[in-house]
Amino acid sequence: MTTLHPRLGAGLWLIPPGATVLHLRGELDLTTREALRERLLNALRHSTDLLILDLSGVSFCDAAGLGVLIGVQHQAGILDIAIGLAAPRPHLAKVLRLTGLDRSFPMYGTIRGTGAGATAAGQDGP
Repeated sequence: MTTLHPRLGAGLWLIPPGATVLHLRGELDLTTREALRERLLNALRHSTDLLILDLSGVSFCDAAGLGVLIGVQHQAGILDIAIGLAAPRPHLAKVLRLTGLDRSFPMYGTIRGTGAGATAAGQDGP
C-alpha cells in the first residue's frame, strides 16, 4: 500500500511525485453516479498506487456521490491503490468533515497544473 507523505499542516498531505491525479468537475449526485463510478473504476485500472481526486471543480455532491467515492475507495483497497481527495470547495469540505470522510480519505493540498485533466463524465460534468 502507498506510504503517506509529510503533512502540509491543517490535516493536508503533500502530493507526491508520480501520483495519478484525476480532476473532477460538475455535480456528483444521483444522476451522475453511474458515469462517475465507471470513470473512477477506469482510472483505478490506469492508476499508480496513489490516485488523487481533485475536487476543486465539483460544484455539488450529495449522498449518492459520496457513496460512489466510498465504494471506489473500497475497490481501490482491493487493488492496493490508495485514494486521496484534494482541494474541495468550502461547501464540499464541510460535507466531508461532517460525514467524517475527511478522516477516511487522505486530504491533499491544492493541485496546480498537475494530473491528467480528465473529468468525471465529460460534457458539463460528471
